[in-house]
Amino acid sequence: MKLVSAIIPTYNRAKIIARAIESCLHQTYCEIEILIVDDCSTDDTAQVVKSFKDSRIKYFLHKDNLGPVVARNTGLRNSAGEFIAFLDDDDEWGSEKIFKQIEVFKNSGGTIGLVVTNGYSEYENDDFVRENKPSGVIYDPKRDYFFPLSVLIPPPSCWMLPREIMDEIGCFDEKMRYHWDDGDYLVRLARRHQIFFLNENLVTWHDTGNHLEKVSPTLIKDKEIFFEKNYALMKKDKEYFFRFCRALGKDAMSIDKHIARKYLFRALLMRLWDFSIIGKLIRC
Repeated sequence: MKLVSAIIPTYNRAKIIARAIESCLHQTYCEIEILIVDDCSTDDTAQVVKSFKDSRIKYFLHKDNLGPVVARNTGLRNSAGEFIAFLDDDDEWGSEKIFKQIEVFKNSGGTIGLVVTNGYSEYENDDFVRENKPSGVIYDPKRDYFFPLSVLIPPPSCWMLPREIMDEIGCFDEKMRYHWDDGDYLVRLARRHQIFFLNENLVTWHDTGNHLEKVSPTLIKDKEIFFEKNYALMKKDKEYFFRFCRALGKDAMSIDKHIARKYLFRALLMRLWDFSIIGKLIRC
């Protein structure tokens, strides 16, 4: 069996981190190491983690609070598995999640760069991907010309990728401290490799409210970094380009009106008849 590295970044989650750890330990695929990266918690997270007496668990503690992206990268740099999987500390894996992803890779003939599963969102009280999409390749850079994020792809708790892909792509971009680092990583991967969607509910997002992106200066900054990094590819997909600029402009209205005008104007140039954008520009 091939070793799988499960990476759990955490911060002040003493009350719920045990649930995530237990979902890793209860996998039917047992050849797994669990790397828990504590981003300088001030609660009893360390004590909860250390209460598990299982040699598969490895605990890393940041001396300073560096953010979830850096914590995820600490896990990557210390992982030994031939496959990499991620689990947010407020999420939970179904018992066959790892096994079923490994099976996809085993049967793919080495053509797949990332396997993502569906999952259940407690907050939405529904599947993350609601449409009855069949399992299979949902993005192939040799076939598809739309921007990769035009496809609704579940976030990292549903991912698994081979180590050689991680070695090629590198770590998450730490310039995006809190937001859109996962989208950026996915786009980097999709430029060269196929993405396979396994339409089975193998992850649960619990209702902690942390999966919602609240408008903040850091969100606007991180989205701008994402835009600048991916501009050349994104502008080829006019529909996604328009929607991204409109959304970023709208989000920025309460944070920075100069940034809001910049992106709303980009969107307006693509839809001169869109009076909702004109209205927003007037309010800026």
